[in-house]
Amino acid sequence: MTPTIDGLLAADLLDGIRTRPLPELREIRQECSAVESDVSMVRRLAQGRLDIVVHEARRRSADGVAALLYDLPDILSDEVRTGVPGARPTVRVDAPGPVAAELVEMLERIGSPTVLSGIQHLEQSDLDDLFARISEFEQKLSATRRQMHERIDAIQAEIGRRYRDGEATVDGVLSS
Repeated sequence: MTPTIDGLLAADLLDGIRTRPLPELREIRQECSAVESDVSMVRRLAQGRLDIVVHEARRRSADGVAALLYDLPDILSDEVRTGVPGARPTVRVDAPGPVAAELVEMLERIGSPTVLSGIQHLEQSDLDDLFARISEFEQKLSATRRQMHERIDAIQAEIGRRYRDGEATVDGVLSS
C-alpha cells in the first residue's frame, strides 16, 4: 500500500505508539521518511520556480519595495547553515515516489515550465498572482515537511526509549 500525506498526517497515526510492535513503528517511520523526501524534492522545485518569478519581478522593477516583497521568502526561510562560508549543504535525493508525482502535478497546474518560459510576457498582475500561488504551495509543503519530521522524531524517540529501557534489544532485531 502506498502511503499518503493525509494518512501519515492523521491525528491518530501515533495513537498507541508505546504498545505498537517495533516492526510496525519502523515501517511507519520509513513511510514518513519516503513521503518527507518526496515533499522536500517538490518543495525545492517550487523554490526554483519562485526564483524565476522573483528574477522577472526584479528585472521589471527598480523599486526597492517590490524587491523586498519578492525577497520575503528568502528573508523568512529556515535556511540551513553549514558553518563554511559559501558552502552549500549536501542534500540527499532519493528516486521520487508516488507522492512526488502527485505534488509535481499540483505544481504544474500552478506554474508550469511552459508558463515560466514565457514569463516576460505575463502582465504584472499575473506575475504577482503566480508568485502568490507558488509561495502558498511552497509554504504548505514546508508545513507538511515539518509535520513529517515531528512524526519521524516521535517514532525514533519511542524506538530509542525501548532500547534504553530494555524493551527491545539488538538481538531481537537480528533474530527477526
